[in-house]
Amino acid sequence: MKLFDLALNAIIILSATVFLAYIGLYYFDFGLFTVLPEGVTGFFTSNGALQYVALVLLVAALVAKVPTGRAITRQKTGTHP
Repeated sequence: MKLFDLALNAIIILSATVFLAYIGLYYFDFGLFTVLPEGVTGFFTSNGALQYVALVLLVAALVAKVPTGRAITRQKTGTHP
């Protein structure tokens, strides 16, 4: 269960980074995609739908963290329903 929680943390960090990079590029002309070379960011900027995929992954991982955290707490305390 802890490994699943770590995977959710990694998904949250990665998808938040990608989504915020899109926001920074399109609305503020600042951020990760403006700093990295074009060869790296070309894939992301040519596929604008990836920003929505990153947003959905972010929300899904945040929602999944709630029951996962409760299950880890139950395992630690030893109270299983």
